[in-house]
Amino acid sequence: MFLPHSQDFDLKQTFGCGQCFRWNAEGDGYACVVGNCVIKARGIDGGIEIDCPDEDFVTAYFDLKRNYSRIKNAIKKDAVIQKALIGAGGIRLLKQDPWETLVSFIISANNNIPRIKKIIEALCCAFGKKIVSDGRVYYTFPEPGALAILDPSALYPARCGFRDKYIIDAARKVASGQIDLQSIRCMDADEGRSVLKQIAGVGDKVADCILLFAYQKFEVFPKDVWIKRIVGELYGVGDKGIDAFVREKFGVYGGFAQQYLFHYARG
Repeated sequence: MFLPHSQDFDLKQTFGCGQCFRWNAEGDGYACVVGNCVIKARGIDGGIEIDCPDEDFVTAYFDLKRNYSRIKNAIKKDAVIQKALIGAGGIRLLKQDPWETLVSFIISANNNIPRIKKIIEALCCAFGKKIVSDGRVYYTFPEPGALAILDPSALYPARCGFRDKYIIDAARKVASGQIDLQSIRCMDADEGRSVLKQIAGVGDKVADCILLFAYQKFEVFPKDVWIKRIVGELYGVGDKGIDAFVREKFGVYGGFAQQYLFHYARG
């Protein structure tokens, strides 16, 4: 699939903004196992080339039918967000698998992106399924059932640390049907957050990341110490006032604003 050049889609910004952890630089582009498929993407003259046999899946995964220019115009209300859009306007919010997103953001707690990526890759190599593509070996993300039967100590080689028991708790609750991840698609953000927080290791911030990156609850504005500091420094809003500020300022597009502001401030 070829996508003409657009200011609304930059591969480096999209894969490096902290919403996903399995896209890696490979050759002159990037590669990732998404579901049971290896997807490759690279920038070429005039646009972006995406290699995947299922174009409908690619369209959904990269949210290609959404008008990002319209969203940017809707939130472009002051000089701060305008600068953020100049510096990070190529971010697209991916439609990711809920199970993988759940585990990934459990792992993200008190962690940094390089280490998160290493832990996830180790889990995939140990408990996922092997895929060979263009002579290279990749691994799928492990299914809930593959982890549910394990003792937390079995994850020690992946260096999950204190998160090992949270990952196993999530796997057991999902595999048993106690937590129905698909049902959250039909819930509002508050209800979905409550369901996700039944899993050990999932607090408000982790739940909000899952709601935004897996369920496209775009009004959700995940808050950690960094984004709180960013909003405080750029807008003078304290911790307790962030939710009201975001609702008034960005409305149903709070999640987009969060990503643009976070990437802009980091850069």
